[in-house]
Amino acid sequence: MPKTKPESRVAASATEIEHSIQALNKMAERLWGDGREAEAKALLDALDALNRALDRIRIGESRKTLH
Repeated sequence: MPKTKPESRVAASATEIEHSIQALNKMAERLWGDGREAEAKALLDALDALNRALDRIRIGESRKTLH
């Protein structure tokens, strides 16, 4: 059976990730407004972790440019 080559991946920029986070924040607000607090809280917790990871990536990138 022939192996297929995986599709090439393009890394998302920090700006694109921020826009996605903002869109998901709006979704969490809508969930909260619809009385689905548990789902909204879970989404907000995940977004918080994603924001912290993005901050660490940015710190790492800034250190690379300083040296």
